[in-house]
Amino acid sequence: MKPDTTKSTAARAFVRSLNILLKFARLYGFEHARTNEQMDIAWRELRTAIPMGTESGLILGATGAQLLLDGVPLEGAPAEKQFALLLSAAGLASVQFFPSVTQEEVGRFVRAFPTGKAKPSELAMQLKAALAGAHGIRTNEVCFVATDSRLKDASMAAQLAAATLGDDQDQFKKWLNDPQKLLELIAAAQGSHGGATSGPVTGVAGTGDAPGAVPGGAGAASGMSGGASVLATGAAQVGGFGSGKGAGRGEPSEEEIFSILGALTSFGQIGASGGAAAAGAFHEQMSHLPGRAQDTLKQALAGLAAQAPTDKPDESVLVQLAEHLAIRFALERFERGEVKVNAVRQMLDRMNQEIDNLRKILGEHEDKMSDAGILAESHREILDRQFWAAVPESGKQAVLLSGEAWCIPPRNVQSYVGELIEKGNIAEAISILQNYAACSESDEADARKKTAMGLSEMAELYAKADPKLLSEALRHLGLRLSVEQDTELQGLVSAAFVRLSQEAATNRFYPAMEQALDLISGVETQRPGIARSLRGKMGIEERVPEFVEEALRARQAAAGLTSVLKLLPQTAMEQLSARFNRCSLRDDAEHVANLAADLGEEGVQYLRSIVRGGPIAEAVDMAGLLSKLDPQALQVFLPGRMKDFPRTSQDRIVRQISASGAPARCRILLELLDHVDPLVMPLVIDEIGVTSDREALGRLLTIVDGDLPAGGGPFLRVKAIEALGRINAPETVTTLKRIVETKKVFGWMHPQELRIAALQALEKLEPDWARQFLPKSGIEREDMALAPLQVAPNCKFVRQRRHTRVRLQKPVRAVSTNLKEACSLEIKTASLTGGVATISRHLQPGTQVQLKFQLGMRNLQATAMMRDYRAQDMAFEIVDMTLDERSRYRRMLAGNLSNTPANPSPVENDATPVPAGVADSR
Repeated sequence: MKPDTTKSTAARAFVRSLNILLKFARLYGFEHARTNEQMDIAWRELRTAIPMGTESGLILGATGAQLLLDGVPLEGAPAEKQFALLLSAAGLASVQFFPSVTQEEVGRFVRAFPTGKAKPSELAMQLKAALAGAHGIRTNEVCFVATDSRLKDASMAAQLAAATLGDDQDQFKKWLNDPQKLLELIAAAQGSHGGATSGPVTGVAGTGDAPGAVPGGAGAASGMSGGASVLATGAAQVGGFGSGKGAGRGEPSEEEIFSILGALTSFGQIGASGGAAAAGAFHEQMSHLPGRAQDTLKQALAGLAAQAPTDKPDESVLVQLAEHLAIRFALERFERGEVKVNAVRQMLDRMNQEIDNLRKILGEHEDKMSDAGILAESHREILDRQFWAAVPESGKQAVLLSGEAWCIPPRNVQSYVGELIEKGNIAEAISILQNYAACSESDEADARKKTAMGLSEMAELYAKADPKLLSEALRHLGLRLSVEQDTELQGLVSAAFVRLSQEAATNRFYPAMEQALDLISGVETQRPGIARSLRGKMGIEERVPEFVEEALRARQAAAGLTSVLKLLPQTAMEQLSARFNRCSLRDDAEHVANLAADLGEEGVQYLRSIVRGGPIAEAVDMAGLLSKLDPQALQVFLPGRMKDFPRTSQDRIVRQISASGAPARCRILLELLDHVDPLVMPLVIDEIGVTSDREALGRLLTIVDGDLPAGGGPFLRVKAIEALGRINAPETVTTLKRIVETKKVFGWMHPQELRIAALQALEKLEPDWARQFLPKSGIEREDMALAPLQVAPNCKFVRQRRHTRVRLQKPVRAVSTNLKEACSLEIKTASLTGGVATISRHLQPGTQVQLKFQLGMRNLQATAMMRDYRAQDMAFEIVDMTLDERSRYRRMLAGNLSNTPANPSPVENDATPVPAGVADSR
């Protein structure tokens, strides 16, 4: 009868509160305040459901994972289902609460539940002990018929066997896990329905058990004898069901096999649930099976017993028997060609549903593995694996080379192909993998789904067998990506495509990577969102730095590597530009530039776009490489942007263009001269002189004559004369002599530093004239000692020093005057254009500082830019200085020349290698 609404509502509330109470008890213990508070709530709700004075109580039942409230199923959350499972596992059918129940009894009931991990069987005993003498609560166990107390926890099948063989009951608990005993039990049940021929009572043949009297008369006795006979003949027929053997009724049909599986499931339910009519139910189930199905069942069980007569199964014999029947039936039908592989898979799936139900009923083996932390295979995987193991070699190869290869689980394909590779049958292995990959373009959605999942799992195998297979598999998947409409399939195909691409990248198989990138480009035209998502996951683009390093190290790029980089022009050019800027050797820089040129027009176009309008930092990094690949583009785009760049960026660009070695770099620098910061102009003029390009003569001569760029000062005229000296052009002699010779009323027309620089240049152009003029020039011979160094045209380094660096006999101290926090420098070595010093605090490279050198009684001032770090010291470069101060600075350095070795080491002369992107101290 359905409970009334008030009682039902209160009872449901009590069940929820009871679950919460048990949870609190496990978490906090029984003495905790929250547990006691919840105990009061549960008691009040129980009293609401069954008030004092009423006649009816409350029955809380459990069947499996379902709670029952007075016989009515109770919808519950996972916690309620877990409570039901706990009661069922403990063998409790219900808990009955009477109106006379007291709060003290409810407390005893709750405390009986274990707070830690305990066996379910212990719960029933603990509840019985806790409720001893209680009149308000009673537990009802699953045991409705009178049985021997020793068999109370045995299945009904075991009890049936016990009833058959009398008092020898302790042996029957093991019958369900003994195929021979189970065969005899089935034969006994069959015989009780007259399902076997008459025969003498011979007992249980071959089991070692004492024979017992068989209830039911001659029919039952003949059934047991028939069971023993089937056991004997079944051993000879392990290979299959056999045609016309055993019972002589032919082979079973598919429906008969399913009826057998259903019977086994019912048998498992009988053994698991118990009940007064269990024996009758088993007999009834056997009687409903067709005669041929009964014979097939006995024959298969006999074969199972013969296969492992002494082994102890690790799971229920019923499950083994069901799997044995399903596999043998599917295999024999497949071998006869009655069904295709796909149909076999569908048939096995259907059988697996029945076997899965049986496993859930008899799941003790899986439970033990789960408790031990062992991840067991799925039931379907087990059935597939067992079926595949039973297929003969010829059948396996035929299936894997057919259009239904996708039906075979990837694990089975891997195992078979791996064996072929170990045996040296590479061609067969490749053919199988090629055929499997082609299934990704099948018309069947399920085939495409299974193939995509299989390719993801077998990516390593494809690379191991033959890397070319990766290209082929990627081609199939890439084409599928462009047309696949199903959302789930898109995800699976994408995952497989990414996995194979990653395998190609890991194994450095560049043709496959090229194939993947090319396919993604095709997908991008139709599905840009998917393509963008996949690019970041393929693992190719993130490995470009490794690929570039490999190509540069090998000097000869591996086959397909250049094509891969060409398909990733942006990332490749970023890496090559950074590498180009770090080169210190001319050959290395040329190698980087050649590799960049091999990437084609798309890569160069990316450089152009960045220099023309990209972020400043990226434009600075790519200017050097672009000056090598397309100097005309740099000449057009860069000058207009230069004024917007910070001084440090301008400085880096000038150095990188000069270090690039591009034939047209002089023209680019001339274009930049009027657009850079005045403090960068001396560097530009210096680098123009290093090119030794006669194209710069006109502009340098105008600067020497005083026509300076906006913001330029006299210091630029000195730099321009030094540049003319490096170009070594005879047509500059007239201008240089005029600067050296011209006088005014009291002294010389031009500053001393200009005259020194001009005379040093004339020493190269007309050495005899310079030697004759020097004594009457008013220039001391020691002033001529620190002449600009001639740059070697074929130097192996990308940069060279412009002036000799002098070791100072005593460190010169200098301090900054323009910084918020003063900084002191201790200069150890220096040249006319800079030096290296130990500084009192860190300064960012590119910082402009006004330096005050402490030289004797008078200080000397100069504007400098801090450069890069050299070990514990920091370099600086003088970018502006009055000419009088420069003369004093020159004399100080000349006075220390005796401390500098006659043959300076590479660290101290202008042959020192300096990366293009690093500002040297000169």
